[in-house]
Amino acid sequence: MVRYLLSAVIGVMCMGGVRAADLDEIKERGTLRVAVAALSPFVIKAEDGTLSGFEIDSTKGLGEHLGVEIEYVEKPFCELAEAVLSGEADVIASGYSNMPERRRLLDFSLPYHDTEYFVVVTKAKAKKAKTLRGMNRKDVAIGYQHGGVSGMVAHGEFPGSTLKGFSSFTEILDAMEAGEVDGAVLFDPYLDMAKDLDGRKFTVPHEFALTRTIEAFATDQNSDALHDALNEWVIGQDLQGYWDDLEKKWFSDEYAIASAPPPYACAAAMPVQ
Repeated sequence: MVRYLLSAVIGVMCMGGVRAADLDEIKERGTLRVAVAALSPFVIKAEDGTLSGFEIDSTKGLGEHLGVEIEYVEKPFCELAEAVLSGEADVIASGYSNMPERRRLLDFSLPYHDTEYFVVVTKAKAKKAKTLRGMNRKDVAIGYQHGGVSGMVAHGEFPGSTLKGFSSFTEILDAMEAGEVDGAVLFDPYLDMAKDLDGRKFTVPHEFALTRTIEAFATDQNSDALHDALNEWVIGQDLQGYWDDLEKKWFSDEYAIASAPPPYACAAAMPVQ
């Protein structure tokens, strides 16, 4: 993950003085540019290109609060940080976890959600491995999302496995169903979706999460006024139970769907042997 962020920094340095906007400029412009990536149920992209989901609802509410329109800047998940650092977007809202590697480059608002990550593997591989440590074998192929937490977990927990990176969780599920990988590092609703795949039997072979993250809005480190406004809004909405209501709405069976395959890919979306 660090190498993706470092490449973003190099790209930004080459762009000179381009930067993300702060609150005054955003209000004067009348639009808040929000970087998003297809990541159900945070951001769901329909076949016709329509966006919906937890983050779409939340950012529309934020726009109403700030008195501005929302302009969505769609990117591969691995390029979300670069979108803000390059000045193409003002904020990231895409189930984006507050992590040390990202805090070196970005500021994060107060959190509004948390996520637990598990590894899902075929029942046959789980039976043969017996333990999580037993999955560190070259004959166990594990998928992960480039630029996301699942990649960090996969490389940290299963360095001896055959690790394969993908641009989206939709692609990971397709690869699991096709037998291209034996499992993947996933979170809900993808956990249940993996266990329901036709033809192959998958299971979660451990009781406790491999890691737990907190999600928040991410901004440029110089956008102090925007950062403060985001914190004020997160706190205000939390006191009204807004975040709990959004979670109940979107993290449900009705919306436990994968986004349509995004029309973009991470440059680094190649298997890691």
